[in-house]
Amino acid sequence: MRSLIKLFTVLVFAGVAIFPIYAFASSSSEMKASGEGAGMISGWTTSNVHYQLSSDPSVVQGVSFDLDAPASMVSVKLSSTSTAYTSCTNLNAYRWQCDFPSGVSIASMDEFRVIAVGN
Repeated sequence: MRSLIKLFTVLVFAGVAIFPIYAFASSSSEMKASGEGAGMISGWTTSNVHYQLSSDPSVVQGVSFDLDAPASMVSVKLSSTSTAYTSCTNLNAYRWQCDFPSGVSIASMDEFRVIAVGN
């Protein structure tokens, strides 16, 4: 009978010691949601995209476009190899202007990626 009580006590102690470790490991291994990706993401639709060329017609110095809803902050990039986004200026509730001080070579442009933040 004594050995049964000792066995039960050891099992309860082991369960109490192992449960928090298992729960912590389980909670830290799940995937977290992200707000950036490729493909269709709910949010804004862009339209009326207009590129402004510099004095050298092979370089874009700015881009303007419309969003289908107001946003508080918008950034854009035109090359998939670039990691830098350019901040845009709101011209009105839906129209945005993005200026590239050093310009973007048309030859390097292979995407039009917009990140917008809601109000």
